[in-house]
Amino acid sequence: MTSPLVQLRTSRMQSGEDALVTRLLGKGSRKGSTLPGRAGDVIQHPPVWASFAGILAMTGPGGRRAALRGAVGYAAATLLHLPLKGVTGRSRPRGAGLFHLGPVTSSFPSGHAGSDLAFVLAAAQEAPLLALPLTAATMVVHWSLVRSRSHYPSDVFFGGVLGIAVVVAMARVWPPVRGRSGSTSVSLSPNH
Repeated sequence: MTSPLVQLRTSRMQSGEDALVTRLLGKGSRKGSTLPGRAGDVIQHPPVWASFAGILAMTGPGGRRAALRGAVGYAAATLLHLPLKGVTGRSRPRGAGLFHLGPVTSSFPSGHAGSDLAFVLAAAQEAPLLALPLTAATMVVHWSLVRSRSHYPSDVFFGGVLGIAVVVAMARVWPPVRGRSGSTSVSLSPNH
């Protein structure tokens, strides 16, 4: 049960973020209104990240390690954010369900932001060349979450913090494999 003081602070923070999002985007949802927006709406779904992992796994031993590490990071962040949502109980931004059945879980923290970023950073520990393209995909997703009014900016930020924490903990418990040169790489040739 949330205390009245916490509810008051949360309400004030939501009002400020509602005003910020309205100033940036206007009223209503911007779901799928641009090419990056449509891409973000698609990429945020778990089967897409599972497909990324599957493609990585086909590129060789380094790709398999990256896929496994990314999948474990994604799953760990998912398992951690669900109890946090149960404790916080933050409502979604105004207009979150205008064009579809709205999300029914708490808005805080963003599970997509945490899980997606955990996948990207964990996979990049084994395959550093993947960091840039996968980070770009994740940024599109995170902007999509705010633009579609599925989450407040702070939900996305703290979801990202959760994802980073998962990857840091994973690296301590399960250090990434390092080659002789100090890093590993993924070969995009199917022959390796």
